[in-house]
Parts: sequence; C-alpha cells; structure tokens
Amino acid sequence: MPEDLRVKIASKVEAAKDRLKNIVQEVKQIKFDMYPLPDVSNPRRIAALDGGGYSQDFVGITVIPSRAAGAIFEKDKDPIWVEINDVEILTIEDDAKNYAALFRDLLEVKVAHQLLKHDPEILFLDGSITNLAYKGIPQSIRFSFEEERKIEEETIGFKFYELFFDFIRSAYSLVIKCLEKDVLLIGVSKDSRASILVKELLTKQKKKYMISDTSFINIVSNRQPGFTKPIEFAPKIRKVREKIWNATQVFQEKNLRSFYLSYFTLKQGALPIRVDSLIPQQNRLKEIQEAMVTYHDGNGFITPAYLTHARAHMRPDLGNRLVNFVAEEIFEDSPEIYNSFFSPRRRDVIQ
Repeated sequence: MPEDLRVKIASKVEAAKDRLKNIVQEVKQIKFDMYPLPDVSNPRRIAALDGGGYSQDFVGITVIPSRAAGAIFEKDKDPIWVEINDVEILTIEDDAKNYAALFRDLLEVKVAHQLLKHDPEILFLDGSITNLAYKGIPQSIRFSFEEERKIEEETIGFKFYELFFDFIRSAYSLVIKCLEKDVLLIGVSKDSRASILVKELLTKQKKKYMISDTSFINIVSNRQPGFTKPIEFAPKIRKVREKIWNATQVFQEKNLRSFYLSYFTLKQGALPIRVDSLIPQQNRLKEIQEAMVTYHDGNGFITPAYLTHARAHMRPDLGNRLVNFVAEEIFEDSPEIYNSFFSPRRRDVIQ
C-alpha cells in the first residue's frame, strides 16, 4: 500500500473512532430497558415465506427470473410447500432494477395468499411489514401519481405503473384477510438500518446524532438476549402516498397506517431482529414474543425464515439457465431480434 494512502486511511480511521466513541458514551447515558425473553416454547401452525431473483442485462433487454416460496410448518408434520416462479422481460425504457425488486415482492405476496388457504395461526413475512403499505415509489412513475394521471399503455413506465397497482392491492388484501381469518401477521427483518426506535428516544434529547436501531441496541444491551418494549410508529405519509391509497382504495383505515415495532436479540452476540406487527392485533404481542423464542434457530434468527430462504433462493446457475431459455426461444423465432437486443454488453465482453 502506498505510504500516502496509508496516512490518509489512518487519519480517517482516527476521526471515525473519535466520533463513534462519543456516540457510544452518549447512548450509554440514555435510560433504556431490555426485557428478558419468555421462557416458553409454544409450537403453532405457522406459515413463512421468502423470495429470490436473478437478473441479466443485454444491450437492449433485461431478463428477470424470480421466485417466491413458503410453507406451512407444524410440529411432527412435513412442511406444506407453496412455490411460484415467473420471468419478466424488460426493454431499456423500463426501470429494471426497481421493477425486479417489486416483481419479486409481488410473488411473495401471492405465495402468502396461497398459504392463508391452509389456515395458519401465524404468518411470518420476510422483511418489514410496513412495505405492504409504504412500498417505495421510483421517480420513473412518481409524477403520474402526483398528478393523478393514468399512464397509458405502451408509454414509458406503464409496466411498472401497472405492477405497482397490482402489488398495493394484493398487499392490502393480504392484510385484510389476515385480520378476517385471525392470522397473526409478523414482519421479520434481520438487516434493517432503520432508526425508528432511536428517533423516538431522542425526541427529548438536546443533542442529536445519527445511529441505527441495531447499533443502539447492541450498545445498550451489551449484545445480551432480550427484546425491546413494542412502540407504535407511523411512517411519514406524503401526499403522493395518500393519492395512491385513494386511487386504489386501499389502506383507508387509519389503524392500518401505523404499526408496532420491537427488536429481539435471541442469542448472546447475535444481531437484533426487527419485528413489525399490525395495530389491530396489539392484543397478541405476547404471542409474537413467544413465537420468536419458539422458532429460534439457535444462531440468532428463526428457523422458518432460514428454511424458506433456502427454498426461495435463485441460484445463479438456475437463473442463467432460465435466461438462456428465453434467449433461445427468441433466437429460434427471430435471429434478427436476438442479434439486435440479446447481444452481450461491451463491459461483459471485456470482463
């Protein structure tokens, strides 16, 4: 390593250490309670799911194979698996990156609907439950929602626009069905960088600083097992969000626009897990705490999430085979289209 670069890095490391030391000292002075995990195991009939995807870019086309998988888990019984696979083909005017994520999320919601037909007592979602109502809106279609103007078919952004409406309606329907069927809906996320809990605690603090909930809990708990008291929170509702809800007639109920949030550290040294739930199911918070302990995998996460992730993961070799299948189908029908759109990008050739 060049000496000048070594000096630059050392200087920035020292500055970062000083800044982080100050934050740690500030956090340690905040009064915050972690509660002991319940000493109980209560196996239930549960459902869990996850999604996976793959993407391959060509000069004029992006091919997106995606899948979602979930299962019903019950003690001493084999899992009942539900799996949905699909492939999307986008041209360059489409927002491929954001579309791929939303395409996968919609497949997950569809799997969740299928799992509800098997009457689980609890449904674990992969990721924050808030995404069902507050899914991010990419700039490519935001203007149409803000102006309340429908994008016409065959125009730029139409496919994403249509997909977004499908997702929000299906997501809302999932929430309503869970409430009607008395299925406890839980969103579980291990890699959240949210700072919801921290912002709540710092509202009365004179000195503000940025820190994630995960880092905060690691400091105050000394990475010991436990869970935080659930807090009610509501993401900021922007006008464009209300226009989407109104246009699709979803999430009109105020109690579906807020959620309960808690963090669980299930093993000493493990990362905290963010757990979200519905306000109308607030009388079942104790069940959530018991479920997190019951299905702990021994390594700091929960077993159903691990199993569904393994099933839903789109391996690169499988994704590549699906992409090749699409390309071969195009080539057999029209070599001209294949040569015009399916040529590898220059960067891929050089690599």
